[in-house]
Amino acid sequence: MFDVDELSKDDFLGGAIKIWQPKNGYRAGMDPILLAATVNVSEGQKVLDLGCGVGTASFAIGFRVKKTKLYGIEIQKSLVDLASRNSKENGIALKIECADILNLPSSIKNETFDHVIANPPYFDRKSSVSSKNLSKEKAFGDSHPITEWLKVAAKRAKPKGFVHFIVRTNRLPEIFSNVPKSLGSLVMTPIISRENQKAKLTILHAKKNGHADFMVSPPIVLHPEKKEASSKYVLEVENVLRKGTSLTTWI
Repeated sequence: MFDVDELSKDDFLGGAIKIWQPKNGYRAGMDPILLAATVNVSEGQKVLDLGCGVGTASFAIGFRVKKTKLYGIEIQKSLVDLASRNSKENGIALKIECADILNLPSSIKNETFDHVIANPPYFDRKSSVSSKNLSKEKAFGDSHPITEWLKVAAKRAKPKGFVHFIVRTNRLPEIFSNVPKSLGSLVMTPIISRENQKAKLTILHAKKNGHADFMVSPPIVLHPEKKEASSKYVLEVENVLRKGTSLTTWI
């Protein structure tokens, strides 16, 4: 449990949703918003957010597409409590359970979902240094191999459902070597700061029982080419961040 002075209440989507989160440790920023914007969800569909933290990605989806049925799994009880608070204060229902992704409660194991999303830990701790901050470490450091996250997501997706992950680009070889056989129609969407720069992050989409060819979609470009441009972000991304609009998906 956090003390009041350990928390901040931050505006997302131009203030349309307001998120309580810890001041220190992992803090939700642009990544979950971009992930949410690429989820091709329809009204009434069910979405499972693995490792949902304080619920930012789920609430962005719920704001954009009404009557979406949102579910979340988070291992840290303190973040579960904040996600529940955020759900009530934003008026967006999120059924959240405190659990390890490898030990899901029956309420989740007995369900399948139209979409499973995840912003899993970015770093493989076999080749990186762990953080001294527990919350930050659980968010950024691999408590489970990313291949386990993929297996869980694939299992919970319904036939013809979708899986959407945002990952560090350098983890893609590991992911592609271990994609569950039930996932196909893979689409990779690089995220780049400006044109002709390297993509440090990538959004990966897959379809349960999909058979379409692998595809690399045009990248999401964050910033305009000219630094003196009137907006910090390109118009499409500005609309995502300020208005909660969607981004084009290729799956």
